[in-house]
Amino acid sequence: MKAIVQPLHVECVDALELRKTFSARILNGWELKAYSLLNSPFKEVLLLDADNVPAVNPEFLFETNQYKETGAIFWPDLGRLQKGRLIWKLCGVHYRDEPEFESGQLLVNKEKTGKALRLALWYNEHSDFYYKHIHGDKETFHLAFRKMEIPYAMPAQPVLLKAGTMYQHDFEGNVLFQHRNGPKWNYHSENPRLPGFRFEEECFAFIRDLKLQWNGTIAQDFSGKPHTLGHTAKKLTTNTYNYHRIGYDKRPLTFLSNGKIGAGNAGCEQFWNLQENADKSILEIRSENALTCALQFDADNVWRGRWLIGEKMPVELLRTDG
Repeated sequence: MKAIVQPLHVECVDALELRKTFSARILNGWELKAYSLLNSPFKEVLLLDADNVPAVNPEFLFETNQYKETGAIFWPDLGRLQKGRLIWKLCGVHYRDEPEFESGQLLVNKEKTGKALRLALWYNEHSDFYYKHIHGDKETFHLAFRKMEIPYAMPAQPVLLKAGTMYQHDFEGNVLFQHRNGPKWNYHSENPRLPGFRFEEECFAFIRDLKLQWNGTIAQDFSGKPHTLGHTAKKLTTNTYNYHRIGYDKRPLTFLSNGKIGAGNAGCEQFWNLQENADKSILEIRSENALTCALQFDADNVWRGRWLIGEKMPVELLRTDG
């Protein structure tokens, strides 16, 4: 993957390696956004989700009066945090009747807004508590900026939701971002066409080009990583495991050496990977688009964790032969 993006003159940063120097209590998909913002080498950062396609070049945002005055631009979500929600009290913020944040795109000057961004990171590091009261990372930014009383700008035009895509606007009311968070780009199957989606043909061409360079699998290469991960990977790929979503179901899983899940795979269990955190092995199970669960290997030879999406039920993984 690094070789594919190298001609684009970008630097790939492994957050799990960076975490060894700049620690983070929890670092999954949503939590990664606040962490990457603060640990980016840039003072001014335009963050875009991977499924977000600008309708025009967004560079002009850095020169807008709204950004220069506040140091931050956020875009509205569809809903508003209601007055009775406990999260206002938990964060010590007085209720405000205003849009929630949609964090598929945001622009910040870290020098001006650093205190709020650090508080947002802290909320995300404690996502096992805060995500029970809000949906993911987006409102951590909203509440952090209000708690620290740091101003931000937001275009007045509401988000337009059409065919599963969120269209966000500039300060003049023109479509600026196309956040395709419903029908996400899919490598393995047909992508639906969306009327009015700008640069759709170019996006389809990029996917075709990607398929010429990549076979769609994430190979497991543990060279350069702790020896224990290679040893653990060998065990995973040579045994069958019982996957127990506690209170829901059980089924056997097999882990293939190419990073895919073999027997027992489903929509939320497509790929696997191993990481190490504080000398403990972490098994990541993913869908095409998101991290489903992160399981830790315990002393009794059972992998334990919980789903990070949907029902968020506890999960156990045990070799079928014990």
